[in-house]
Amino acid sequence: MALTVGDKFPSGVNFLYIPYTPESTDIKACGIPITLDFDKEFAGKTVVIVSIPGAFTPTCTVNHIPPFISNFADLKAKGVDAFVCLSANDPFVQSAFGKANGVAEDDIYFACDPAAEFSKSIDFDKSDMTPAFGIRTARYAIIVKDGIVAYAAKELGQGLAASGYDAVLAAL
Repeated sequence: MALTVGDKFPSGVNFLYIPYTPESTDIKACGIPITLDFDKEFAGKTVVIVSIPGAFTPTCTVNHIPPFISNFADLKAKGVDAFVCLSANDPFVQSAFGKANGVAEDDIYFACDPAAEFSKSIDFDKSDMTPAFGIRTARYAIIVKDGIVAYAAKELGQGLAASGYDAVLAAL
């Protein structure tokens, strides 16, 4: 069932990610994946989740994620405590994607939704793109304020009308 504005964000949501550390800034430094417990980490906070079909893909790399990173201070000024870039890619790919985007902040997470399980649970997954890409998350954005969904939009076609930086900023 798709999330809609006013819904309580599902409890028990866990993603995987590799935390940024100064020792692991090299893109070839792997790090150890850990659980990102949404309930624990983001209780009482405002979080922007932006999901992409794949790290290092053309739209995601060039147009979708960079504005969120370069304008994170503006998001914080609007009350955002954390930004989560979500993909079905594994945590090592997501970590490298964050490093490639110059992320060195604790409040920006490049996390994975293994097998798009969370995205499927909210009907925001992409059809199976096997054999080349497998199961993927759709391109979407969610704003969660103190556990309540304040914005939830999935792209219905190409482009970034619903999940891009401008749409998210306008929804804050």
